[in-house]
Amino acid sequence: MRSYLGKRRIGFYLATAVFLAFTVLIWNACSKSEGKGIRFGFIGPLTGPAASYGVAQRNGIMLAVEEINGAGGLNGKKIDVIYEDSQMDPNKAISAVKKLIDLDKVCAVIGETTTAGTLAIADTANRSKIVLLSPSASGAKVTDAGDYVFRASPSDAFQAIVAAKFIFEKGFRKGAVVYTNDDWGTGLQKAFEKSFSGLGGKILTSEACTPGTQDFRTQLVKIKSFSPDFIYIPLYPDESPVFLRQVRELKISGQILGADNFSEKAILKTAGTSANGVVFTMPAEPTGKAYESFSKKFKSKFKEDASYSSAVAYDCVYLLAEAIKNSNLSGEHTKSALYKIRNYQGASGVIGFDANGDVTTKEFTIIKIDNGEYMPVKN
Repeated sequence: MRSYLGKRRIGFYLATAVFLAFTVLIWNACSKSEGKGIRFGFIGPLTGPAASYGVAQRNGIMLAVEEINGAGGLNGKKIDVIYEDSQMDPNKAISAVKKLIDLDKVCAVIGETTTAGTLAIADTANRSKIVLLSPSASGAKVTDAGDYVFRASPSDAFQAIVAAKFIFEKGFRKGAVVYTNDDWGTGLQKAFEKSFSGLGGKILTSEACTPGTQDFRTQLVKIKSFSPDFIYIPLYPDESPVFLRQVRELKISGQILGADNFSEKAILKTAGTSANGVVFTMPAEPTGKAYESFSKKFKSKFKEDASYSSAVAYDCVYLLAEAIKNSNLSGEHTKSALYKIRNYQGASGVIGFDANGDVTTKEFTIIKIDNGEYMPVKN
């Protein structure tokens, strides 16, 4: 019996030692870099099909870090950001988050830009107890991605409903859908079709395409034979201009209805006049003093107009700074502090998080492209 109890005590001590070692390891993920500064990571597509999103977000982050460091840093320490290019590849995003956490010892990760990338790295962030704050992952599945996962843009569950209601109320009853076949694209496609059908509309055909597709003629020829009233296109920024040009080439009539892919204004440069008349959903266009100030500074630094993507990434840095300034650098403290944010006045709008880490303070709006300009549509 004494031998058995001794073994149990040894087992208890070993388990305790393992737990304490793991706790120290997690704490060291941030504390080792504390003497050098406070280190964040960014994961997003700096090249590839969604590079315009990633580059805009990187630039927004750079501006925020420059401002904070110029004002004395965060708790007297400089912020350093390590940028990782996911190329919109979930596997590359997984490799990047492991590097940032295990080797670079970051205290938090801003990213991933896309829904698929965010879902791919969520498990690693949760297990490592490192906050993952996505500027733009809008897929409905992100809601259930874990306790350490937050996003600063609203869910597609609402975006698709807004789009369906708008197009139905405009009198359109027959539609087609062309979507990117990943978590973001399929999430919007399914939610839109469900909502539009529920209103009494009919989807004549729904066509999936591989991320990065540059030839939509096969799908478009099929769609043309159905003569839809509109085409709904949740496609990425490098796919959308190609699609629009091919629509015009094939002389397909009907309204083009986009998603928040059109919120990145780089599309307008490559699509040219073929983008005229497109209507799309996006988080409500930032307004107010915070956005005006950010926009002026962004234009001065990067010699280009700010966008929602750059503004929301800029806000992510300040949100993390706000969470960290009144706590230590542990992921658990940062997470708890983020959950308490309810009314942060950001460049991209008011930001507050619910119990799932979803932003609850932003709405979607309808925008029309008119001669290269974004024009709000009364909805």
